Amino acid sequence: MEIQEAIFNVFPFEIHLIWNEVGELTRLQFRFNFDRDPKIIYLSSPQALKWLKNFYFAFLDYWNFKENYIKVPHKILATDFQAKILRELQRLKIGEILTYKNLSERIGYKRAYRAVGKVLSNNPLPLVYPCHRIIGNKGLTGYSQGLLIKQFLIYRELNYNFLTSNVKKVTQIFKEGLKFDNL
Repeated sequence: MEIQEAIFNVFPFEIHLIWNEVGELTRLQFRFNFDRDPKIIYLSSPQALKWLKNFYFAFLDYWNFKENYIKVPHKILATDFQAKILRELQRLKIGEILTYKNLSERIGYKRAYRAVGKVLSNNPLPLVYPCHRIIGNKGLTGYSQGLLIKQFLIYRELNYNFLTSNVKKVTQIFKEGLKFDNL
């Protein structure tokens, strides 16, 4: 079997996923899409539907502030330095924002903040490794999915206590909207 793909809408995003032949997520991209009707746009095979379901419910756990990042089987190729950075990202709590310099210090490389930034700019699995929580000394800097999405995610996390009252309503819409059984 070869790589598998899925593209689906879940407000406010269109999410594109790629898995390897054993179902490990290898790529995650997303962009704003304000279609309020959740739907599967593309599915490369029936096998990918199982993996999409797994991702979808892990996404809901993240979106509903139950998890600090999306927890799904995944695989990336990384050096020891890159892996150290990515593991540290997964230790960050919702709403915990660091600078590139803070992150480099936390992993034991005080002056490697530019190298940290380079690793994060090539992160193939944002939200699995939540690099949106890392900013520059002077504010927001690059994000592979776009600065507007980075700003949105940070704002959402910093204000999650306010937002959680509406999350249950949105979650119900998600659960009612994306119909796995109709495929």
